[in-house]
Amino acid sequence: MKKLAIIIPVYNEEDNIKKILNDWGNILNNKEFDIIIVNDGSTDNTSFILNQKKKSNIKILNKINSGHGDSVITGYRYALVKNYKFIFQVDSDNQFSAKDFKKLWKLKDYNYDILMGYRKNRKDPIIRIFLSKVVLRFFFILFFQKNIHDANVPFRLIKNAFLKKFLINCKKKYIAPNILMSLFAKKIIFIKVKHFQRTRGEIKWNAQKLLSFGIRLIIEIFHFKINIKN
Repeated sequence: MKKLAIIIPVYNEEDNIKKILNDWGNILNNKEFDIIIVNDGSTDNTSFILNQKKKSNIKILNKINSGHGDSVITGYRYALVKNYKFIFQVDSDNQFSAKDFKKLWKLKDYNYDILMGYRKNRKDPIIRIFLSKVVLRFFFILFFQKNIHDANVPFRLIKNAFLKKFLINCKKKYIAPNILMSLFAKKIIFIKVKHFQRTRGEIKWNAQKLLSFGIRLIIEIFHFKINIKN
């Protein structure tokens, strides 16, 4: 069995998906890893492009649209069923450099639960940066005594044993499982990585949607924390 599964949730990324597959397909020897694409019911040409690019080490999981969080969990569960030793998750928006992966990979045998990229110079709308770097970070410090720089970063290397423990506690369909994973982890290593402006397929969230997401997230964080099984 291969050492590494690279989990990439995808929804309507026809403008980005070719570059994503090319970039990530070149980072390691093909014998070491598989790319797991979780196609969340894309309605554009994403599915067609994926079928054209399919290779032996590119696995495509097609599902009915149910959101980013559920797609991430679908990929994680698949990786555990196939018993990959390491699981790496990255988004399909082309905002990270595949070359930075090796910064994490070379530390794979260190003592950690998650090895996470840290977007010091994050290229996202200011409101999203403020909510993540200030509001969410302060919330974790205040209520859980955990100082997590970038709790929702979609650039994380996870060990199989830790992911199993996390998924035992993540049976509900949470909207942001990676944030809960960061809260659940006892040992996180942060590595600075590049972050780029999204130039194609922009997804815009208005203030009302951000507020609704934030309220639901807070409720889910407390629900998750209360129901954790050690």
